[in-house]
Amino acid sequence: MSTCEHEMSLPRLPVPPLRQTINKYLLSVQPLLNQREFQATQNAAEKFLQPGGIGKSLQKGLVRRSKQVENWLKEWHDDESYFRPDTPVIFNASPGIAFPKQTFSSNLDYLRYAATAVKAVLEFKSLIDYEGLQTDISRSRPTAMDQYGKILSSCRVPHPRKDYLVTSRGMNSRHIIVMCNEQAFEIDAYRKGEIISVSEILKQLREVVAMKEAEAKPHCIGALTTTCRRLWGQTFNKLQQDPVNRKSLERIIQSVFVLCLDKPNRIVQREISEGEDIVRSVSINQMLHGCGTENNSCNRWFDKVFQLIISEDGHVGCCYEHSAAEAPPVQRLCDYIIKKCAVQNASDLVQAMQAPHQKSAIQLQWRLSDEMKEKIAFAKQSLDRLVADADMQFIRYNGFGKNIPKANKLSPDACIQLGLQLAFFRLHGHIPPTYETASTKWFRLGRTETIRTASIASKAFCESMAVPNLPVHEKRNLFVKAAKDHTKYTLEAMSGQGVDRHLLGLKCLCIEEGYRLPELFLDKGYQYSMYHELATSQVPSQFDCVTCYGPSVPDGYGV
Repeated sequence: MSTCEHEMSLPRLPVPPLRQTINKYLLSVQPLLNQREFQATQNAAEKFLQPGGIGKSLQKGLVRRSKQVENWLKEWHDDESYFRPDTPVIFNASPGIAFPKQTFSSNLDYLRYAATAVKAVLEFKSLIDYEGLQTDISRSRPTAMDQYGKILSSCRVPHPRKDYLVTSRGMNSRHIIVMCNEQAFEIDAYRKGEIISVSEILKQLREVVAMKEAEAKPHCIGALTTTCRRLWGQTFNKLQQDPVNRKSLERIIQSVFVLCLDKPNRIVQREISEGEDIVRSVSINQMLHGCGTENNSCNRWFDKVFQLIISEDGHVGCCYEHSAAEAPPVQRLCDYIIKKCAVQNASDLVQAMQAPHQKSAIQLQWRLSDEMKEKIAFAKQSLDRLVADADMQFIRYNGFGKNIPKANKLSPDACIQLGLQLAFFRLHGHIPPTYETASTKWFRLGRTETIRTASIASKAFCESMAVPNLPVHEKRNLFVKAAKDHTKYTLEAMSGQGVDRHLLGLKCLCIEEGYRLPELFLDKGYQYSMYHELATSQVPSQFDCVTCYGPSVPDGYGV
């Protein structure tokens, strides 16, 4: 059984009926708007649907496109979600995943764990390359597996107009990059086509650690990957004009992945929130952004799709650039690493100690002008402002788990979503435009659809909780109704019958065809419903892992 055996038999992503999408859209924006605003949105929607109007014409074009390409949405979605926006990838497009914390007895023990983890990643890559992974199954249906081919040996490349993703194949990608003390090193991953042993990897990591002090003032060039994308694209083009820099950039882009050997974070003491697991809070901040330039934020290359992060004090996890894949394929890789690292061979230490001294780790070189050094200094200042602006904590709730919702025949996810809606309502007095990720991997080259969690039913439930004398059974009935509505919309979104991607396709086609944007896309209802004050997602894992990311908007929340 091969990884991609079902790939070509998967159906193509459907184009939903236009009237169906508009009706769902109106229901989803109604609880977000006042009566006057909603009336304006209704008028814009009806105008869009007029016989012989722009909406019907765009719908026909979308249906035509769906028959000509494997997935009518993919290119537009990737461009609009990732490659065109100017926002930095840090927070906005690079989630973090924290593994269970480790305890290292010595620096050698720390490096041995890192070497074992590196070997695990390389083994997982072999499973991808030779189609040895079992196909992911969702609700008894096979799903698209194309994203697995992009999580390793891939890198996002900045450009002054639009970014793009590069995936290196064959002999071009036979090494990994190690970030240590804010410097980049290259180490071998293969010898004669075979993955090298843990002891050989360990030997090279020890060489990296021995070399890291050679440069008293590191260039911190990784900070450039955290700047706004168009600015970074211009800087990248200037940087690679020098052949020394160009070679170093090529080696990073072509590497299998980046390993970040972090120093312990110096965390500012603060008040601990109720229910907070402070150790996990440190881990998720370190995985997402590195906790500032005084800590590990410059010990990164955020354009690389997969960065494995291991700190001397036991915080372990990864940061991944989102344009290549959703979280589940990356989490499957992470689970594989954790499982492999649970069993380590003491003989690796002996072999590494006895290995002949043949230097193989290489430090990447840079030639930086004064202008480039100023750009790095500016990037570091901007990065620290970004980190300071984010407040992220891990709260562990021990009251009950998924058993309670399931016993009441309710989706645990729907119950959590309603809890988040209620919390936001109590804090801010309204329910927010909310994003939750739904996978569309039942379809060829499928990615995601938006679950519009905010609904008429969720608003009714939240408002009922503010009425002290309302009988409990009435509040319960409203809760159950909202939870079931959420589950229904989730299944529709997974089945390619959501709202957001269809509207995105119509909008992109409109722009491509050179039409003026219809009022539907300029109206407050559309604009506000896309301003996700609450961005949410869930990622299953075999282990006690924590996935995290930043909010979608400056005044929003990410959960």
